[in-house]
Amino acid sequence: MARLIISSPDGKRGILELTRPVITIGRGNANDLVLNDNSVSRFHAVIKEMDGEYVVADRGSTNGVVIAGQRVTGERKLHNGERLKIGAYEVRFESMESAKLVVTSPTFDSTLRDVLKGHHEVGHPSDIAADTAGVAGTDAPQLNPPRLMDQFWKLEHENYLLRLLYDAGRALNAKLSIEDIAEQVMSLAFRIAGVERGFMMLMDEKGEITTQTEVRYRRPPTKDQPQIILSRAMLERMKDKKEPVLITDATEDERFLGSESMKVAGLRSAMCAPLVGTAGHLAGILYVDNMDKPAAFTQEEMNIFAVIASQAAAAIDNAAAHRMLAEQALQQRALERFLSPEVVEMIAVNPEGIRLGGVNQKVSILFADIRGFTTMSETMAPQKVVEILNEYFTRFTDVIFDHGGTLDKYLGDGIMAVFGAPISKGNDAASAVQTAVAIQKLVQELNHDATARGWPRLRVGVGVNTGVVTAGNIGSPRRLDYTVIGDAVNVAARLMANATGGQVLITQTTAAELGDTQFKLRQLDPLTVKGRAEPLVVFGVEWAAKKELGVGSE
Repeated sequence: MARLIISSPDGKRGILELTRPVITIGRGNANDLVLNDNSVSRFHAVIKEMDGEYVVADRGSTNGVVIAGQRVTGERKLHNGERLKIGAYEVRFESMESAKLVVTSPTFDSTLRDVLKGHHEVGHPSDIAADTAGVAGTDAPQLNPPRLMDQFWKLEHENYLLRLLYDAGRALNAKLSIEDIAEQVMSLAFRIAGVERGFMMLMDEKGEITTQTEVRYRRPPTKDQPQIILSRAMLERMKDKKEPVLITDATEDERFLGSESMKVAGLRSAMCAPLVGTAGHLAGILYVDNMDKPAAFTQEEMNIFAVIASQAAAAIDNAAAHRMLAEQALQQRALERFLSPEVVEMIAVNPEGIRLGGVNQKVSILFADIRGFTTMSETMAPQKVVEILNEYFTRFTDVIFDHGGTLDKYLGDGIMAVFGAPISKGNDAASAVQTAVAIQKLVQELNHDATARGWPRLRVGVGVNTGVVTAGNIGSPRRLDYTVIGDAVNVAARLMANATGGQVLITQTTAAELGDTQFKLRQLDPLTVKGRAEPLVVFGVEWAAKKELGVGSE
């Protein structure tokens, strides 16, 4: 099987397996290979499989397809290892199976086990003494076995804490819900030796407690075991200092001698760390304790505990930001179904400046329809009909958005777009006509590969009219659609109905808006349409020679 190795301008690489008879390449989202750079045309090129071989063909792109310094013309056979220049991207063609990717995970081997390779089980002073004596020799100074064992245990403990710290960062970075973060934080905290109980609480910006996890126990609690009572003194210290606290013996800690709640709780050792958000406010508290053992936690363990709390706070901030971005993305995706990215960005920056309902404004309306598609579809499988319409509508929509238009609706095998609502760019008529011409050129290019795809060659008629309409949210409380209504819309639809395949018709009002532009217009016979007493003055846009269209006049 063949594949493409894609190298982007920033050095990133990707792979695309060639699994279809025709692979389209371009900047538009409808392509099989999307190269998102302005140096790449919306529909740039295709790679086709023909009798077991692959060919590349340019599809009217601005910068073309370049191989070995030569721009490709027509269809050019591809050879294994050849490099294609497509805009700012380099694409290498390979006709071989891709190699498997081997990924290895980092490991943290025990420092103590490294030191004691081949020795006895760790923790027995006699074993360590015997081994070290044998290594040192009879004349060497004798090592102190208990001291050596303490050093080894310290190394092992530090290694364990390092692993815990690594696991904390890896685990918390992957969590995107508060519940998952709380569960993971408590699991990490209980990996610290001596932790018997613990919980996490969250606060709002006013310092009010919003969430508190259930108290977690290492062993099932007894009936007479006192509940955890976070003292007011501890809570106030967290709010004031925002610094972690280590209590080695609550009965002798001068900072909390006046705390009756600690006496009632009967705890001996505890650790408490603040969850400080990015804005600097106290977002919550992480607390663990040991009721029986004084000095149950070391300073090193306290440091690790504080880091876990810090990473928990960052994870909570990240989860909140992710939730907000998800909500914004959902809203943006809803807008992007109908509006160009440029208009969506303007709405996002200044939502108050956009009026989405009940306004009269001048717009240009475009209707486009695939000629004879209903008849053709009667001989095709339903799946093929949907496949073709999805391909064309996706590409038509991209073209509309490229020119700042608003997708109003799909109409069977047709489409309606508006230019000038909800935002006017000042050249709406020109944008509409440019879109109409771009649609015709796109259909022309796509028809080149119709046979290879097993599709019929399609023809599209387009009509554009300019006038004042009412723009707003139309529908019921259960479903609203942003659309435009008025006589100008009806005229545009009638115009499209009279356009033959490959033709772009515009009204006199649209032509007047174009002024001195690059469009070549030809005045046609007046057109009588339903709903109008007077015939319409109509112009045809001369966008290509008839021989280039390759279509009939229907």
